[in-house]
Amino acid sequence: MKLKIHGVIIEISYPLTVIMTAVIIYDSSMSVLACFISVILHESGHLIMLKRYGCMPDRIRLTLFDIAIVDSSKPLRGTRQELFVTLAGVAVNIAAGTAALIPELFFGTDMLTLFANANLTLAFFNLLPAYTLDGGQALMIILSRRVDIRLAMLIQDILTAAVIIPLGILGFLVLLRSGNNFTLLATAMYLLAVLLMKSPHIHIGEKK
Repeated sequence: MKLKIHGVIIEISYPLTVIMTAVIIYDSSMSVLACFISVILHESGHLIMLKRYGCMPDRIRLTLFDIAIVDSSKPLRGTRQELFVTLAGVAVNIAAGTAALIPELFFGTDMLTLFANANLTLAFFNLLPAYTLDGGQALMIILSRRVDIRLAMLIQDILTAAVIIPLGILGFLVLLRSGNNFTLLATAMYLLAVLLMKSPHIHIGEKK
């Protein structure tokens, strides 16, 4: 499914549309809806900063496993601007989570708690120095300006592994303990899959 808003093409995969619709309908706890809104806020943070710099993206792709902002103007931005764009989503999540947390302390409503937890968790997760996450991208921006690109990529891979391995072990232990909570393990597997599929310097089975 394709939409065009202010010149930006938005592509939404049909599997994502079907699954999100079903989950929202049947999720009585509203936790998935809170997470979905948090993700939308996160991506809006990136878009707001891009608009501020006068360089709206060409295309936004939303799939079951990824949200990609195709931005051809990226090479034209300086280090500071690129860092602001990269970390804007995290900043919005922290602001939204904090804004919900303050009244939640006084009123203690479940929806405010879910909304605060979803935003703050998403912010923390995206600050991890793993490839494709905002923290990893921000680190790569800084490293690529200070060291050779190959060394920067090596450091990025090591840090990504340092995130994925303990996250996977912890996720496996949580699954064994709970019997049905596989969120952390799935997250680690997702990061590993994205790293292997999208890293420009990892080529599995490629012959030179």
